[in-house]
Amino acid sequence: MSAPQEQHEQFPGLWGALWLVLASFLCQYAVMSVLAELVPDSDAMAQGVLAQLLGDGMLFTGLMAFKRLRYADLFHAGPGSVRATMALTLLPVLALVPGLLVLGGWMSELLEGIVPLSAWEQRAFSEMASLSAPALVGACLLAPVLEEMLFRGIVLRSFLKRYPPGIAIVHSAAVFGLAHLNLYQFAIAMTLGLVLGWLYERTRSLWPCIALHASYNVGVTWLSTQGDATDGTLAATLAALLSATLALLWLRRFLGLPGARP
Repeated sequence: MSAPQEQHEQFPGLWGALWLVLASFLCQYAVMSVLAELVPDSDAMAQGVLAQLLGDGMLFTGLMAFKRLRYADLFHAGPGSVRATMALTLLPVLALVPGLLVLGGWMSELLEGIVPLSAWEQRAFSEMASLSAPALVGACLLAPVLEEMLFRGIVLRSFLKRYPPGIAIVHSAAVFGLAHLNLYQFAIAMTLGLVLGWLYERTRSLWPCIALHASYNVGVTWLSTQGDATDGTLAATLAALLSATLALLWLRRFLGLPGARP
């Protein structure tokens, strides 16, 4: 492999990944500013979703050209077909979601008990979890696809060429958590990022990661509308944790551990 090609494949490193996150925010902000001037009376959430799509589109146009990578390879570079990968992983991935939701709820309660949410943060989280069409498209469709493309498809992909698998997964999960820009989502996003990173390292496919990420966001959005019903019962909590445990055992059995990929 030539030195320039190797440099392209190994980009970004840890600091480069943080700069990419900043570039993503700047691209989205630039598009948002233009939209605010062109259509000042449009819905702010709709503007944000469109800015995310167009801003990340601009970023990925440059990234894919620099890395000399095709979108087909970005989404799936595993040894098996997409159909075989999804047949093996889809059901256990979906079975992970209830347990991750329970864990996320516990972490939120703990963090909010230590550092209560401000009024601004409460309003922002409420808007993100609303059932408006733009919010649903942004949280349950665009975010899972675009974030998996960036954090697993670009960042973790290059980290795995630079670092041992465990370190690469932890670093990429930390960058994913930091990109959420608040303490509450950082802890949950990093936990989710560890699972997503392991799943990507084992399959080299974004499709199981997108399925897990989208399902988790759908679950969070649905639970946010249920009020006190989200407390659940002990039996439901135990069932969710059992489901996630069995799913992890299944995936570990058939996918193996980080670094053991043939």
